[in-house]
Amino acid sequence: YFKDYLNSSNNFLIPDNYQEDRKEKIVLRTSSTNIGLSLLAVISAYDLGYIEEEKAFYLLKNIIFTIQSLPKWNGHLYNWYQIQTKEPLVPRYVSTVDSGNLVGYMYTTRAFLEEIQNQEKIDFNKIENLKIKLEQMIEDTDFKVLYSDEQRLFSIGFNIEENKLTDSYYDLLASEARQASLVAIAKKDVPPKHWNNLSRTLTVLRKYKGLISWSGTAFEYLMPNINIPRYEGS
Repeated sequence: YFKDYLNSSNNFLIPDNYQEDRKEKIVLRTSSTNIGLSLLAVISAYDLGYIEEEKAFYLLKNIIFTIQSLPKWNGHLYNWYQIQTKEPLVPRYVSTVDSGNLVGYMYTTRAFLEEIQNQEKIDFNKIENLKIKLEQMIEDTDFKVLYSDEQRLFSIGFNIEENKLTDSYYDLLASEARQASLVAIAKKDVPPKHWNNLSRTLTVLRKYKGLISWSGTAFEYLMPNINIPRYEGS
């Protein structure tokens, strides 16, 4: 999928989905989570031996250059873009979850670039320049604008058309927004005490204990774990 569609005609923006039984098999839109996952897909393809280091660097470079060129709000990508024009789709919205995912994946990509930099196969300067671009975009993504000081929680996002935060908040640790909380604290955009404000309510089902999420989906529990280490007993 990534080999076929991560290309120049799509501006190296991966389409959101593909369906065999449609006339147009791919949709010409993508999200910041999709963009971030395409970075990880390239890194994974290299780690698994499907592509060489030069191909991985070429794809990462083009994805990162495209991210840099996209219209943004306080450093955040909008929720959806048309992949061939790079224009945000209306209504424009900034999603806390999606921004947290993308910045988390950027941190991972930076770590990968440092790893291949040590192997000295690709020109040092080229890798260093790409790392600088990533670091700048991470720094420019301001999570304070998505955070409620009063609630000490993240809103689900900011509605650009209405120019206001959505009055609904991520208040559980077992949520897909967990990575956004972690990266925002790491960037010092929000205070560390925010982490303690995420509810850890436990429930019991057939003798098993578990953290409560809003809808009990794998997405809520497992999506952040793509990047976040799991510790035994946690």
